[in-house]
Amino acid sequence: MMQTDVKSVHTGGTQTNQALISGRVRVKSVIITGGASAGMARFLDASGGNILLELDTGSNSNMTNVILPGEGILFPDGVWYTSIATAPTGITVCYG
Repeated sequence: MMQTDVKSVHTGGTQTNQALISGRVRVKSVIITGGASAGMARFLDASGGNILLELDTGSNSNMTNVILPGEGILFPDGVWYTSIATAPTGITVCYG
């Protein structure tokens, strides 16, 4: 089994519609902090690409660590982030 280094990128959740990671990567986990009211974070395969991961966020400031099973989710063309309704306060994506 081949090992890869795990890296992370952080963004303030309100900075929506942005490229988080360029190039082919596997997202291993997402650490997300809810905003002032319920919302949703979407992770797309590049700008305008397919939605590969959607996470609902509660109306609180609790932090949640979502660990993806197996080798994670493959984003062939990079990871693009956007939000629906109220944006989360912060998001950290762990990838490799």
